[in-house]
Amino acid sequence: MKKVQVNTADKNYKFELWRSNGDLFIKRNGSQHKADIVRLNNNRYSLIIGGRSHEIGVEHLPDGYAISHGARSENFRVEDYELAKIKKAAGISDTQAVKNVAAPMPGLIVDIQCAIGDEVTKGQSLLVMEAMKMENDIKSPLSGKIKAINISPRESVDKGRVLVEFE
Repeated sequence: MKKVQVNTADKNYKFELWRSNGDLFIKRNGSQHKADIVRLNNNRYSLIIGGRSHEIGVEHLPDGYAISHGARSENFRVEDYELAKIKKAAGISDTQAVKNVAAPMPGLIVDIQCAIGDEVTKGQSLLVMEAMKMENDIKSPLSGKIKAINISPRESVDKGRVLVEFE
């Protein structure tokens, strides 16, 4: 059994993962589910948990991963649960470890609604991105100060590209 902790911008999740008779199982908050994951192509996967199918995209980032599911994208870090416990006991926090916003899909930057040095709140609109003929409001995953904006209006971006960085 492997215990891991998944750290997003503002939350930590603990999971247990194991294989039994060739099957993959995931346990979180006392709830156990049989899971299966199949690589579709490039960075796309079919993830089946508890009988529900999810097509997800996985992009490796310098400080973790970006997972996309539909128009949603979440950046996170995965670490060994025992290491996470030691770090917590030592007062080292990774709650804010993922400090960027990545493009959830390829698209065109329509509008940037923040600037370097701005203090933003979780859920605040950072930029507007056009993808598949639809405009998508890209929101801040955390409250914090903008450190860098790595794009310009009318610029085309690939999925997983880091658009905005936080301090």
